[in-house]
Amino acid sequence: MLPPPLVEIRARLGLLGLPRAPLRKRIVRWEESPDPWLRRGFLSHALTEIVAPGPGGGLLLSAALRFCDQNGLGLPMALIDGTDSFDPKSALAGPMPFLLWVRCRLPREILSAADFLLRDGSFPLAWIDLARLPSRELRRIPPTTWHRFGRLAEKKGSAALLLTPFPLIPAARERYRIEASLSLACLEEPREALRQRLQLVPLRLTHSQEPGSSAPLAAAAE
Repeated sequence: MLPPPLVEIRARLGLLGLPRAPLRKRIVRWEESPDPWLRRGFLSHALTEIVAPGPGGGLLLSAALRFCDQNGLGLPMALIDGTDSFDPKSALAGPMPFLLWVRCRLPREILSAADFLLRDGSFPLAWIDLARLPSRELRRIPPTTWHRFGRLAEKKGSAALLLTPFPLIPAARERYRIEASLSLACLEEPREALRQRLQLVPLRLTHSQEPGSSAPLAAAAE
């Protein structure tokens, strides 16, 4: 129970129409995945960075697309393809009318597309694939750009997933690193079997750390 003066202050602030913290929820959960973090899902109203130094980023993206298609979610999704390298024939089982594929080749094209889509807010799930861009080009992007994208995601309610080759996004609410035990022999395995090998290692988390230990993450993980 709050003291009467605080109750009155809270009531007056409510009358002013001040913005409240967004109600975040987790979407696109892979219940059948052996990895507990994939079963947990990703945050809406936020940027999530997924560090993908290897081929795991493409597997994760195709898994998300197939999950949304097979479960009939009809969730409008946008893919900003940073190096025009997405292969719909191998990643998709068939036509996906709810997917907007934006093909880019230059960093300024990627940033312009991301700014427009996040500002519009029509896509609850937006993937921004930066994993194959040269490191020197990514480091030239000012941190203020990512903070602006974070504010837009919070305001519009989007879950923006950024695939990067190394930890890059200071405004990310959560950060994971993809680990997948893949070798040349895996080329003969079906994609579904490869997706089951995906694992996320948490580097930065929001709220509780479930699943896993309640101990705080080490700063070195950042």
